[in-house]
Amino acid sequence: MVAKEVGAISVLARITDHSQGLATPALYGIEVDTVTESTIDEPSVFAPRITHLRSYLGAYTRAFRTGDAVYLSGRLVHIQGPDAHSGFGIELTPWSAAESFLANLTH
Repeated sequence: MVAKEVGAISVLARITDHSQGLATPALYGIEVDTVTESTIDEPSVFAPRITHLRSYLGAYTRAFRTGDAVYLSGRLVHIQGPDAHSGFGIELTPWSAAESFLANLTH
């Protein structure tokens, strides 16, 4: 799987699949409800196409279950991989000291 950074984005989303959230990197299926911040133009165009959350931060391994509402802030990436893993996603990575990446449960 290869991910190329497109920009940064913060969203409110719902977890749609947690079956691959058991290891690091954790991979979750998501459905974006609302874009709250973005560095890209017209982020609402990307919102329906963002289908994955990938986290290299161990704190988010096994953190979420299908149906959970979450606030996510991370890199918007174009993911190219086998079959269902292609598309756009949000990536949380510890490799940038200049930015803070978050994933929190919401109510």
